[in-house]
Amino acid sequence: MTEAARTRMADLLDCLAAQWGSAPVTARELGHRAGLEPAEADTSVAAALALVSVFGVLRTQATPDGTPATAVVSPQAAYFLRALAAYLRSGHELLDNWERAGTVTGPYNDHQALAGPQFLYLAENRRLSLDPAAVPLREVDVVQVVVKARRRGRGGQAHYLLQYDERARQYQLPGGHVRTTDADHRAAAIRELEEELAGYHHDPDRDTLVDLGTIEAVQPSRTFGAVSAYRVTFFQLKTESDRLLLGPGSHWAQEEQILAPAFRIGQASLNVTALSQLDTTLPGGLKGLPLSIPGHLHRTLTEVIRDRPWEVAGLAVGVIGLAVSLIPLLL
Repeated sequence: MTEAARTRMADLLDCLAAQWGSAPVTARELGHRAGLEPAEADTSVAAALALVSVFGVLRTQATPDGTPATAVVSPQAAYFLRALAAYLRSGHELLDNWERAGTVTGPYNDHQALAGPQFLYLAENRRLSLDPAAVPLREVDVVQVVVKARRRGRGGQAHYLLQYDERARQYQLPGGHVRTTDADHRAAAIRELEEELAGYHHDPDRDTLVDLGTIEAVQPSRTFGAVSAYRVTFFQLKTESDRLLLGPGSHWAQEEQILAPAFRIGQASLNVTALSQLDTTLPGGLKGLPLSIPGHLHRTLTEVIRDRPWEVAGLAVGVIGLAVSLIPLLL
């Protein structure tokens, strides 16, 4: 946009802001006050008003002859329009960092709130809440794998494996997008398991993927911010192995935890919208699924340290103290 075009639009916004407390004006009159030609007012001004109206700062009513006229809804809305005009004149950008993928949950600092993808996520979240049938901006075909096991030292309760998504900053089931290079959804699920689970290699003689069905879910993307239509194909891993080597982004959660919308792992939320829908379609729900791994899953030393840090620290201090007390006896 040229400097002259920015200046004309800024003048228009300032004129519009000045209408606060006055009678609504037509697009042609507004353009005249901004120094625009009548023909430009009938097209450019109307288009500008339509765009600005999505911010909720305007109200429109008809004049006695039926011509649409516009007014500003409040002093705060007028200040917002003047702020937009100031941005235009300065050449500065209101939103930035559009290259960054991923959003976060509030509370937000100034930098986060004015990051483009974050603003888009909040705007799209509102659009979907206002219109549950809102048209998605993108379609995504993904696979997710249910891994269900009992872990030693956890009271015999079934746990489900979750994996942290760095870009979305959420936990979800192991899985990901289906690629054009994948032969089918099952092949995509195997590839994702081998990528996300440290040391896992799919062995058809030992491992089986059971198809649990496909769920259609519409929600804002935590990576791109846009309302997205997800087609999620679920599998359950069944293996004869008695252990899985997990990476640092893995976490075992109980069933009531992964189906609770408010549950958090640290500060991270869970992306289980499609899983919650799957739960209602399965006979007996997730509880009715058999275990993926026979017997109890052995916990690694890393998991023990992560789950019981204070107990491990106390044990370490005790061992060190015992070693120190034995040193004089050995000299």
